[in-house]
Amino acid sequence: MKLENTLSFIIILLFTSNIYAYDKKNPCEVLINDGKNLAAIDAAKKMEGQYDKSFCLGKAYYNKNMYKLAMKSFDDSEEYSDLPADQMFSILYKGAVQRDMGNLSISSKTFTRGLETAKLGNSKYLQMERRFLYQLGENGLISNNFDESIDFFSKSIVISVNDDERASGFNALSKAYYGKKKINRSIEYGVKASNMYLKIGALSEYADSQFLLASYHLEDNAPDRSLKLLVKLEKFAIDNGSQYYEARSLLKQSIVYKSTGDIKKADIKHEKGMGIAKVIGAKDLLLTDQ
Repeated sequence: MKLENTLSFIIILLFTSNIYAYDKKNPCEVLINDGKNLAAIDAAKKMEGQYDKSFCLGKAYYNKNMYKLAMKSFDDSEEYSDLPADQMFSILYKGAVQRDMGNLSISSKTFTRGLETAKLGNSKYLQMERRFLYQLGENGLISNNFDESIDFFSKSIVISVNDDERASGFNALSKAYYGKKKINRSIEYGVKASNMYLKIGALSEYADSQFLLASYHLEDNAPDRSLKLLVKLEKFAIDNGSQYYEARSLLKQSIVYKSTGDIKKADIKHEKGMGIAKVIGAKDLLLTDQ
C-alpha cells in the first residue's frame, strides 16, 4: 500500500502549550506556511535559536524532498531540544522522513523509541503517544502487517482527545481490516469514520471515506449499496460546489454499472464524468478514471 508524503499529515497541536518551546511564528515557519520553502531554508540559517533553526530547517528541506539534509537537521534539533516535547517532535518527524526514504524498519524503531519516551511522562504526553501509535499503524499498513496495524490504530483511538483524531483512527482501522479481507469490519469502521468526518465538517475526508465504502460494498458483491452511496455522494458534491468530487462519483458509478453488465448506463456516467473532469482539468481523473 502506497502512502503519500506523510510529514504534512502530522498535525502539531502542542504549539500553544507550555510543554513545547518551538516558536511557530519564527521567520522560517512563516515562509513554509506560505509555500516558500527555499526562502525558508535561507531564513532558518540566519536564526539564532538552535532548536528552532534546525527543526524548521528540517521541515523546509523535507518539503523540497531533500531527505538527507532533513534527517541531519532533525538529528540536530533532537540534540538541541530542552524540553521532552521538543525532543519527541524531532523523533516523530525523523520517523516520517525515514519512512518516506524507504527505511521502514528504521522508521518503526524511531517511532517506537518516541512512544517509549512519551510513556515516561505518565500520561502527560498522551497526545504524543497517540501520534506515535498512529504512525506505527501506518507503517504496519505499508508492510502489510495488518494485525499489528489494527493493534496500533485501536490503541491510538482509545487515547484520542477529539473527534478529528477519532475520525482518522476509524478511517485507518477500516483500511487495515480491508487489508485482512475483513470486509464487514472495514465497512463498520468506514461508516464510523464517515459519520465522524461529516460531524466535524471535514468534507473532503468525508467524501474520500465514502468512496472507500463504495469500493468495499462492490467487492462485497453489493453493487446496489455501492451505487446508493455514489449517487448520494454525487448530490453531496453538487450541493457543496465540488465539481471534482461530482466527476469522481460519476466515474465510480460507471465502474459499478459496468460490473453489473449495464454498459449503456456505464458509458453515460463515464462520458458525463470525463466531461466535467476535462473542464476542471482534473488530471488524476483523466488519467486513471477513478
